[in-house]
Amino acid sequence: MDETTDDRSTTRTPSRRGAATPSRDGVHRLSVPLHPRLSATELIRVLLAVPGETDLSALDPVQVRSLVADVLTQHGYAVLDRSPYYPELERHQDARRAVRRAYGSRFLDAPDEQAVLADPLLEVLAAGSRTP
Repeated sequence: MDETTDDRSTTRTPSRRGAATPSRDGVHRLSVPLHPRLSATELIRVLLAVPGETDLSALDPVQVRSLVADVLTQHGYAVLDRSPYYPELERHQDARRAVRRAYGSRFLDAPDEQAVLADPLLEVLAAGSRTP
């Protein structure tokens, strides 16, 4: 049998990510970092779920990231399914630009970024092919 007589310390940091961490008051809390792995399209959908009175073109990158965190905290990931996706609207373009400002280097040359940037071009090509 492997018995130890030493008391184990409960104050050490857990080695597993997301494990319960003891605090000074003895309450164990789970820490879940809000750094979701969302594509550029999903980030746009999150910003489109923001109330209409918010001017997305006037937000700086920190405010955009904060807004994304607030929307995901308030509505959860279900907002990705409920948000309309209409690339032709000006609000959609504002959201796309805001995502580019806030997370630009993250999507640099990534397939998600290329697809988002190609959205307006694909719309033009689709409209051109429908014209007789």
